[in-house]
Amino acid sequence: MRLLAFGDSFVAGVGDPAHQGWLGRALAGRPEVTAYNLGVRGDTSADVLARWSAEAEARLTEVEPCGLIFAFGRNDANAGAGRPRLSAAESLKNAHQLLTQGAGRAPVLMIGPPPAEEPALAARLESLNEAFKALCVRLRAPYIDVLRPLAVSGTWLAEARAGDGAHPGAGGYQQMAELIAAHPAWRRFTGADGIPA
Repeated sequence: MRLLAFGDSFVAGVGDPAHQGWLGRALAGRPEVTAYNLGVRGDTSADVLARWSAEAEARLTEVEPCGLIFAFGRNDANAGAGRPRLSAAESLKNAHQLLTQGAGRAPVLMIGPPPAEEPALAARLESLNEAFKALCVRLRAPYIDVLRPLAVSGTWLAEARAGDGAHPGAGGYQQMAELIAAHPAWRRFTGADGIPA
């Protein structure tokens, strides 16, 4: 199976000293899965939308099952010049296009944004997370919400605080990977129970 993960620095695993991020950790022990980590630091949903198709084209195949993972939102919600880089409406429009276009090529799955400590950004992420979740329900696309569990545990935010203020270390990514890997939607999507999506 081939999995293509598109997104931002959290997909890329920035801050993880082992350079695995959540994707590598969630797929540990799964040699039958070829993972393409296509996370780019600083990318918004608009950036992912602009590049995903060309990057997918070179990696998708009809020889084995493929899946497309989309995970973004933090950079959309980050404030630049006193306002978010993208409005919630723009983020939702981009997510809708990514999920519908992606579903025309392979099964899709979306993973919500991780938490932030700064109150205004945290509130924007909470709102965006709920909007993404509702969109996925409408589109019948699986969605994995990691925001609240990671915020409540404290590991993600504590490691981010000790690092660059945004990215955790190994512990935060391990916790996110465990949340994702245990989720029924992930298990179905990756064929972890012997039934590929």
